[in-house]
Amino acid sequence: MPREKQMRGRRAEAKRKRDDEPADTTATAPKRQKSKAKYDKNKSKTSKAPQKQAGLGDDYIPLDAGEPEEEPETSAATPFYGLLDTEEQEYFSHASGILELNQFETDEEKGIFIERVYEEANGKELKIACSQSCSRLMEKLIAASTVSQIKRLFSKFVDHFLNLVQHRFASHCCECLFLRAAPYVTLEMRKKGSKNDGNDEEDSDSDMRLEDLFLKAISELEGNWGYLLTERFASHTIRVLLLVLAGEPLSDPSKATVIASRKKENLDASKMASQLDRSVSEKRAVPASFNDALEKMMKDLVTGLDDTYLRALATHPIGNPVLQVLLSVELSHMGKSKAKDPNSVLRRLVPDENLEEDSDSAKFLGGLFYDPVGSRLLETIVQYSPGKFFKTYYKNLVKERIGSFSRNEIAGHVVVRILERLSKEDLQTAMNLILPEVPPLVERSRLTVIKALIERGIVRGADLGPLAETLLSAYGKDPVTRINNILKLEQQPTEENGDTKPSSAKNSSPEQLHGSLLAQSMLKSPGPLSELIQSGLLAISPETLIALAKDPVASHVLQYALTLPTSTPQFRRQIISRFSGKMAELALHSSGSHVADALWQATKDLFFVKQRYAEELAANEPALRDSFVGRAVWRNWSMDLYKRRRGNWVAIAKGLENNADLNANASSTGQPQQPKSKLDLARARFAAKEGGSKEQPSAKAPRRIPATS
Repeated sequence: MPREKQMRGRRAEAKRKRDDEPADTTATAPKRQKSKAKYDKNKSKTSKAPQKQAGLGDDYIPLDAGEPEEEPETSAATPFYGLLDTEEQEYFSHASGILELNQFETDEEKGIFIERVYEEANGKELKIACSQSCSRLMEKLIAASTVSQIKRLFSKFVDHFLNLVQHRFASHCCECLFLRAAPYVTLEMRKKGSKNDGNDEEDSDSDMRLEDLFLKAISELEGNWGYLLTERFASHTIRVLLLVLAGEPLSDPSKATVIASRKKENLDASKMASQLDRSVSEKRAVPASFNDALEKMMKDLVTGLDDTYLRALATHPIGNPVLQVLLSVELSHMGKSKAKDPNSVLRRLVPDENLEEDSDSAKFLGGLFYDPVGSRLLETIVQYSPGKFFKTYYKNLVKERIGSFSRNEIAGHVVVRILERLSKEDLQTAMNLILPEVPPLVERSRLTVIKALIERGIVRGADLGPLAETLLSAYGKDPVTRINNILKLEQQPTEENGDTKPSSAKNSSPEQLHGSLLAQSMLKSPGPLSELIQSGLLAISPETLIALAKDPVASHVLQYALTLPTSTPQFRRQIISRFSGKMAELALHSSGSHVADALWQATKDLFFVKQRYAEELAANEPALRDSFVGRAVWRNWSMDLYKRRRGNWVAIAKGLENNADLNANASSTGQPQQPKSKLDLARARFAAKEGGSKEQPSAKAPRRIPATS
């Protein structure tokens, strides 16, 4: 009889032992959700006696250390709102492409199209917001929506904001929605007594105020600020909410870096929001409820965080921008006196008033100088801190070391902010300490501090002569070599004669951009600094000058040299003559066309040169009219008047007549508007002298000549 097959060895013995043991009921328990496990992992960090202190730059910084026993809502699994089917995805993708092209004949046609898309998206708003392919459509719709459509969409998002702000795609839709709705809150305050909001269509949500919708969204997020503060996507939305509640300008370039990351594609939503109500473009009026919500929100954001964790946020890549907004709003919106409050963000970060060199506050601020993330927070502190705090900080920690600080690439940005707040005497002292560092800064193309010295010296009226001498020795005394070193023209030598030309737009480097910005600042300063650039422009060959005019970066220097008040008549006469025979070539180039426009202003006292260049443009009329940039130059030079009404063009060219309607009317009808006679102008001057109380009835209004068929 054959034997039964049996396994031998340790594995077989271990298997028999497992078979003999009773079944473990816990083995079949469902696996925990990822978000739940993440919270349990972090829950130990948020206990009252944490085992390990969070280090600088940790991915997660707990902010609810005092209440670990309550489980936040974020521990639940993120809800799934469903997917769009293939037909729906095709429709919304097609609609997104149409909005991107924006080829509607009228605004009414565009509004009808957007309303139809909203009708098709009814009930699918959350799916679209969370869709990778269609969330961009939602942002475009929001940017072009009316107040009624904004309210309807806002009400659809209510009760879901806590999940949406943490979603990779929906968080951008929430951010765009808040930016777009913020100016309408100000308009609602002005129309508080009216029943209807303009001519918008009536629906069930038209009576709901955006103020209440914002407060509902904030109430949904309450209790979760600590977690959302360092959440990758939600932190952007928190920054936007803080700025909206404070009434800060949403289109301010200085706020662009804290509203969204540099990787985010710009849909110009903030620009549209600023254009909606230009009367409050600098600072918006907000209701009183927003001020209360702002104070409560700021208090809740930092209440559960001790000083150690608050300082850790300064170098946290996600928490640092939120801390910047908190500081700027606290010091600009709530007043400088808020900095004296021991519970304020600034005082908790820097509790020492005297800022002694060996104090913890001094060490903390000194460490931020060289940190790539923390230095941005230090810039905010320098920019918004009260005058007394800044003077103490500058005197004790910066004044003697400003030269060494300016050498560092990261600390140099903080030095620029410091220079902006110095008085004339302190600026002159700081300049003397920075001058020895200028040659190595020029050699490494770190020009931001030098540019700031020039700009602040112009504002404060400081003596920039020593700086001009230092730059002359650093860049070279030969004018051609000097302009080549500043604008980095030596990077692209020509094959014909070895001369230098600017690099193309595709090959332009950051060094060339910084050199161009430095040269523009030097041209703004009357005296030796502007002469360093002007002498270099006169010394280069005409071929290099034309190539410089066509360079998208270096051409700005040439435009400034032609139009700034520091440009002397002698310099303009010498450089303008070098463009003879090149006007049409410049007018047909995307960058050179701006130089051609600048030549109109540069020849204001050189009428014979302006007339000669106008003849060059008129000789190339067909080519200019076929080019987009050429038509712009043709219009800016009033060439229609030059061809049809030469007398009017001469009056404009000599500065005797400044009537923009002449050129516009000539372009549209072919016949310009009849200018006022000398008698009419004399009567107008007499009426203005009398205070305008007696209007001359015989003063003829300019009559419009009918267009000929």
